Amino acid sequence: MDFVLNGREYEVIEHGSPLSEEELCAFEAQIHIRLPPQLRSYYLKWNGGLPLPTDIPKTSTAWVRVEWPAGSVAVSVGPAVILSELLIINSDLGADFLQNWNDLKNYIPNDYLCFACDPGSSLFLIGIGESNFGKIFFWEYGYHANIYEGEIPDDSNIAYVADSFVEFLLALREEPGEDEPLEDWVKRMYPE
Repeated sequence: MDFVLNGREYEVIEHGSPLSEEELCAFEAQIHIRLPPQLRSYYLKWNGGLPLPTDIPKTSTAWVRVEWPAGSVAVSVGPAVILSELLIINSDLGADFLQNWNDLKNYIPNDYLCFACDPGSSLFLIGIGESNFGKIFFWEYGYHANIYEGEIPDDSNIAYVADSFVEFLLALREEPGEDEPLEDWVKRMYPE
């Protein structure tokens, strides 16, 4: 066990080397963004990886509910998505934070920062704007703006996930059963 949130135990697997305050500040200077405090604290201790609740077997995947904006074509993705890993700062692997940010920042509205990914090309974002600061979102790659045809990135392919990084971690659940419809799983895992 690496940490506990609201009585729920977590283990962080496949994380990068811990960062010093100086290394994190250097990274923030490279991207011209200061990370929101909860995400910053996490990166100083674990630097990416997968914060997996211990009640989710390591042979399973961690899922989280998403809420699509009204009328979004991305709603076809479904009401929940998989968290694959948090991006690693200064990684030699494909999950490098800076490389992902540089590759995709032009496809994402300016008031978001990508910090984690699903098993495909979609990303989890944290708000860095005045109205969404520290909130967590999911960006569906398959519906991104075609910037080469003059489209401007907007929120139409971005789903709300949680009000904070801690709430995001607390919202992680074990994958749906093989025969359970995703909508039923969401109702069971996130009762209103």
